[in-house]
Amino acid sequence: MVLPNLLNHAAMALVFAGVLIMLTIGLNMVYSVLKFSNFAHAEWITMGMFASWWFLQILTYILPWDTTHIFNNLFVHAFFGFIIVGMFGILGEILIFDRLRKTRASLGSLTVASIGIGLIIRNLLAMIFGAYPEPKKAICSTCISNPSLPGFFPDLDEIFTLVLAENHTIFGSQWIRINGSGIIIILVSITMVLVIDYVFRYTKFGIAMRATSDSFELAQVSGVNTRRIVYYTWFLAAGLTGLGASIYRPYLTGPFNSLTGFHMLLPIFAVVILGGVGSFRGGIIAAIIIAYTRQITVILFSYFQYPGGLEDILEQYLGFTITFSPGYADAIAFAILIIVLLYRPQGISGSVEVTRSRV
Repeated sequence: MVLPNLLNHAAMALVFAGVLIMLTIGLNMVYSVLKFSNFAHAEWITMGMFASWWFLQILTYILPWDTTHIFNNLFVHAFFGFIIVGMFGILGEILIFDRLRKTRASLGSLTVASIGIGLIIRNLLAMIFGAYPEPKKAICSTCISNPSLPGFFPDLDEIFTLVLAENHTIFGSQWIRINGSGIIIILVSITMVLVIDYVFRYTKFGIAMRATSDSFELAQVSGVNTRRIVYYTWFLAAGLTGLGASIYRPYLTGPFNSLTGFHMLLPIFAVVILGGVGSFRGGIIAAIIIAYTRQITVILFSYFQYPGGLEDILEQYLGFTITFSPGYADAIAFAILIIVLLYRPQGISGSVEVTRSRV
């Protein structure tokens, strides 16, 4: 039996883990400070993709062709996604969440409100840009669809291949094939989570955020402007999500649409819960666990479908078979999540909340 290309599967899982890390930071941040699950997070992801794509269309349309390359790079578009989505995060706080908080609404009410906000944004994006924005809603026929990197970087579509074994009798072909976009995702995800974790733990701003998280009243008595901290939290959480989505967009093999963020919501929540809600470091471990578990399941299910595999064995001896499609791999990752939570409900790095009760 020849081994599958384990190295390339490992590289694919690492990129997917990087995507999950980038897109879970904002969700963790909101829960850490405001203590509720923001389901509009999915639409922040979608909005980041739409914002960066539309910004690229505008630049291509209004700038002379010989100057487009200066602004047509991934980092400029990611910054634009950060600003736009961050502003929408503050807008949601001003129009909805702040008013609900003043009426002493429960955390469940805030969560339901976030679901409503997400549905509104999702449908507005579909109405304005169409279900699939490329190329139907482009400003011009010659507008560029994908960003690039500055000249001293490799192109996002450039493929890097590392061959360690080829047609070996035991190991088969072992090689890694990854494009520039995948490498950027890995590097940016690690940088983002380390920077945010440092800010949250060791800076005055992070201390103020943690004080606000513990108690709004005590933080105000201590001189913390909790209203400003809440605004900053929404801006950073939404902005970083838009930034991560902008970086992830060029890696997508197909066109994105108004449901792209919604389809990412369940894996993202799985990472947050498994890592420990509010734990940035735990999110890294959880993202790696889920990504690699999913990829291992893809390998096994693919082997089950080969001639003489488990599907054929079941058909031969039992008269029926079970379809082991690699597309079902997400279910195994969630099964592991449930098993972990049965024995450690607070997640990998979460802490158990201490409460007092009268006896």
